[in-house]
Parts: sequence; structure tokens; C-alpha cells
Amino acid sequence: MKIKALVMHEKNGPYCMEDVELDEPKDNEVLVRNVASGICHTDEFGRSQGVPIALPLVLGHEGAGIVERVGANVDDLKPGDHVGITYAFDGTCPACQAHEPYYCENFNQINFGGVATDGTTRLHQDGHDVSMFFGQSSFATYSVANAASV
Repeated sequence: MKIKALVMHEKNGPYCMEDVELDEPKDNEVLVRNVASGICHTDEFGRSQGVPIALPLVLGHEGAGIVERVGANVDDLKPGDHVGITYAFDGTCPACQAHEPYYCENFNQINFGGVATDGTTRLHQDGHDVSMFFGQSSFATYSVANAASV
């Protein structure tokens, strides 16, 4: 689906409001219509490429909104639910299995690597991938995120 997002094309560059294609949610994901997103030093860290993240990039990691659609395996969320979106985690590593996702062994790859938990991005522009941030990229009108992070 076509959405609006603040896309970064260069290190320390401006946030540019642009059209982006957003994939439909996969089986364990939800589509959220963002109504708010915080901005903090972590977004500026991404903007300054404190950790290299492939560009173009849509930042935003403190999203809040309303669930629009849910994937086939999502049963604890439904359209109309008001939600916040937190950091991404794989759910499979020993830390996640011990209910400590904040110690996820793949935390940096998923949250700063430009991809969702399955290693792919949900954002595209002009036929090219656009990197995600914290599994949500909430500086956009809509986000697709893993249901476990919502």
C-alpha cells in the first residue's frame, strides 16, 4: 500500500516526506495506522549513522496508533485496538525464550540493521528497499510490526 513516510537519503540529512510502498502484514504481524511517534536521541543516532544503517531509511521507534489489519496467526490483537509499538526481538533466542527480550541476541541486527525479524524490509520506494528502524519505522502514516512488539 502507498503511505507517506519521512525518508532519510543521506547521513545527517533532512527528513523528507515522501511516498513509500508498505508491504501487507505477514502471518505474525499487524498493520498499524500511526497517530503519534516520539523522537529521541536514538532516532538522531540513526540519522547520524552512529551505527551504519543502509540508506534510504525511515526512522521512528516509539510509535502509537490503531490496528488496521492483523496477520493470519495473530489472535490477541484486532482491528480497532489502540496500541503502542516497542523494540523488535526475535522471540527465539535463549534470552527471548527466558522472557527477557531486551537481551535478545539479535537485538542490534533487528533494530539497527534495517530489517524486520525475518531479515527483510516492509518498505520500498521506486523498486528499491528502504531500511526499517526498530522493526516499525513509525515516522510514517502506517507501520507493519511483529505482533509480539505491539
